[in-house]
Amino acid sequence: MSIQRLILLDDDSAYLNILSGFAELLEIDFEGHCHYDSVDVNSLEETDILLLDIFMPDKDALDIMLELSNTEFKAQLAVISGADEEVLESIRATASRLNIHFVGALTKPLKLEALRELLISANRISFPASEHTSPTNSDSINALFKKSSLNAWFQNGWVYPVFQPQYSVESGNIVGIECLTRVNHPELGRISPVQFISSLERDEGINNYTIKFIESALEQITDELILNPTLTCSFNISAQNLDKQFADELVDVFKRFQVPPEQITLEITESIAIKMSAEALYAISRLKIFGLKLAIDDFGTGYSSISQLVDLPFNEIKIDRSFVSQLNQNEKAKAIVTATFNLATSLDFNLVVEGVETEEQLTYLKQRGKCVIQGFYFCKPLPIGEFRNTLRVDNESRDLMPNVKICHSE
Repeated sequence: MSIQRLILLDDDSAYLNILSGFAELLEIDFEGHCHYDSVDVNSLEETDILLLDIFMPDKDALDIMLELSNTEFKAQLAVISGADEEVLESIRATASRLNIHFVGALTKPLKLEALRELLISANRISFPASEHTSPTNSDSINALFKKSSLNAWFQNGWVYPVFQPQYSVESGNIVGIECLTRVNHPELGRISPVQFISSLERDEGINNYTIKFIESALEQITDELILNPTLTCSFNISAQNLDKQFADELVDVFKRFQVPPEQITLEITESIAIKMSAEALYAISRLKIFGLKLAIDDFGTGYSSISQLVDLPFNEIKIDRSFVSQLNQNEKAKAIVTATFNLATSLDFNLVVEGVETEEQLTYLKQRGKCVIQGFYFCKPLPIGEFRNTLRVDNESRDLMPNVKICHSE
C-alpha cells in the first residue's frame, strides 16, 4: 500500500499553495482546506494522509483528533507546526491513545525533502489491510458473548493464532516466535485484540480464553518447536490469570503437548498490576518450577516495573513499541531504551524489542547491544503455513551462509 493523496488542513493559504506544489512534484493528489468542517473525514482511505496544522484558530489539532476518534477515520495522520518537541510528543501520545495512526510531523518552514521522507515513512509502516480492525464497541462484543460461548468462537475459527518471528540482532536468524490473537467475527468483522481481551478481563473469562488460545496455538506450532529445539515460543497472559487453577491447567496443557518447557516464555503484561497474593505467588512458583520462563511485557508503560523485577522471577524484559517508534525524534525515548539495555545486561535478562519498523530503528538497536527483535520491518504475524515456509527458508540460509544479515519483508 502506498500513499496516494495528501489532505492539508491549514488556515494559512500560503502553506496550502506550498504543499500543493510539493504534492505535484511528488506525483500525489492534493486537497487543501482552511476549515475542518469542509473535510469529509469519513471518505478518507488508508492511502490518504491528513496533515493538520496544530494551531488552528477555530479548532486545534487536539480538538480535531478527538472528533476523528468518534468517526470511521481510516487515513494516516500527521501534523505541521513550529511547536517544540514536547508539544509534538503530546500530540503523538494522544493519537496513540485514540487509536489514530500517527505517522509523523513536518516543522515550519516546510521543505520538500521533509515531506518526501514523511511519505516514505508512512508507506513503510502502514499496516496491511489484514491487520486493520473494524471499530467495534464493547457492548456489541459483550452481547455476543452472552449469545455464544467462548468455545464456539474457537471451534468456528473466529479466534485464531498467528505467529510473528523474532530475530537475533547478532545473527539475523529466527530465534523465537510470539503467538498472537486475531479475532474475525461473522457479524462484527475484525475485532481489535485489545478490545477482545479487555472484555474478557472485565467478565472474568480471561482464564478460559488463555487456556483455549494456547491449546489452539500449540496444535499448530508444536511440531516446529520439537523439530527446532533452540526455537522459543512466547504467549501473552494477563496478571488476572495468576491463580492456582490457571497455573495447574496450563502446566497440564504443556505436558499433554509434550513441549519442552524451556522453549516457552509467558509474557505478563503491565496493563494490570500483579497482586502479590499467596495464590498469585503459588501460580508463579508453579510455572517456574515446571521450567517455563517469565517475561515482563510492555516494560516501562505500566505498574511499578522495577519493583516487579525485584519481587518476581522474571527472565526477560520486552521493550514496548511506543518507545521504539519514537527513537528517531525523541531523546527521552532513546534514553529509556538505552537504560533498559543496561538494566537487562546487569540482571542477565533476555531483552526483546518489539515494533521495529524502520532501518533507522534497527541501526540504533544494533548499536545498543545484544537483543532479540520483532516487527513489521522484518516480518508481519503469519498464519502457520506461511510461518513454516519462512522458518524453512531461514534454516536453509543459516546452513548455507551463517550470520546472514536480516532481510526485511516487503
